Amino acid sequence: MCPEVGESDSRPGGTRGKKRVGIMSRRTRANRFLVALIISVTAAVVFAESPHYKHGGQPVCTINTSTGTATCSAGTVTGLGNDDVRVTVSLSVTAGTFCHNKGNPDNIVPGQNPANATGSSSINFSPDQLKNGNLAIPTISATATLTAPTTEVAGCPNDNWSVTLGTATYGPGFYVFEQPPGTMIPSLSFSF
Repeated sequence: MCPEVGESDSRPGGTRGKKRVGIMSRRTRANRFLVALIISVTAAVVFAESPHYKHGGQPVCTINTSTGTATCSAGTVTGLGNDDVRVTVSLSVTAGTFCHNKGNPDNIVPGQNPANATGSSSINFSPDQLKNGNLAIPTISATATLTAPTTEVAGCPNDNWSVTLGTATYGPGFYVFEQPPGTMIPSLSFSF
């Protein structure tokens, strides 16, 4: 039986009168130091790619409802890796549909289904466009064009009716930052 920490060892050849407190070999200390060093270096490498917008560099997106266009201002990102980048702006639009009876122009009823559309625009960047993990993104615009659907899609009673659109509602819009393309970076992507 080994003595407890802080007890004397009274066995023959033991460390009579000496306490076994805090005994650690040089090899154990060196191994622990090496493990700590590897963990700290690995953490530094993992956190080296921490993409974010530079101060004042996050794009601002607006929607022009008279043209159906979303425009996102230029921005600057830092902390990127050395892969391709794709930035996409998309905008959705919806409007109610109305069914008009051709035989009776005063007979206008709401359609069963709204009209929907989405417009998007993407810009791709190659790794050689990144400078020390930094990327300047230009202004990007996307337009959503809404057209009247067929009478069947709108849910009108039959083909003797025609379809018109109600007031369009724009949004949401999305700004999606991907590196590499297909892998969205949540800290750089947002809705508006």
